[in-house]
Formats: sequence, structure tokens, C-alpha cells
Amino acid sequence: MTPKQFAALARLTRSPAGPAQNAARMVLCNQMRPADAARATGAAPASVSNAVTRLRAAMELARVAAG
Repeated sequence: MTPKQFAALARLTRSPAGPAQNAARMVLCNQMRPADAARATGAAPASVSNAVTRLRAAMELARVAAG
């Protein structure tokens, strides 16, 4: 996922800015492992997992909607 796509999804999902969102960006844009991204940002691993799952689901829905 590109940073531009991530920013659009974060906005569409109203993902709150903060450590979990930053970690999710690292996972989805930079292919970082979730545990490493959580440690790097100070986010709780569960929060990172939830954010990544929510954003991946939003991406899939956007693909379906776009045809």
C-alpha cells in the first residue's frame, strides 16, 4: 500500500491519529512486522492489530466498491 492510499483509508475510516495509526502505517506501507511497529511507536500490540485489520478490511471494501 502506498502512503497516499494509507492516508485516504485512514481518513475514510476516521482512524484516530496516534501510535497505533503510525504503527499500522509502518506495517501496511513498509511491510514492517506488527510487533516491531508496536515497539517502535509505543503502541499496544492489540491496538496495532486492530488498526491493521480495520484498514485492510476498508481497502478490500474499496476494491469491491470500485469494481
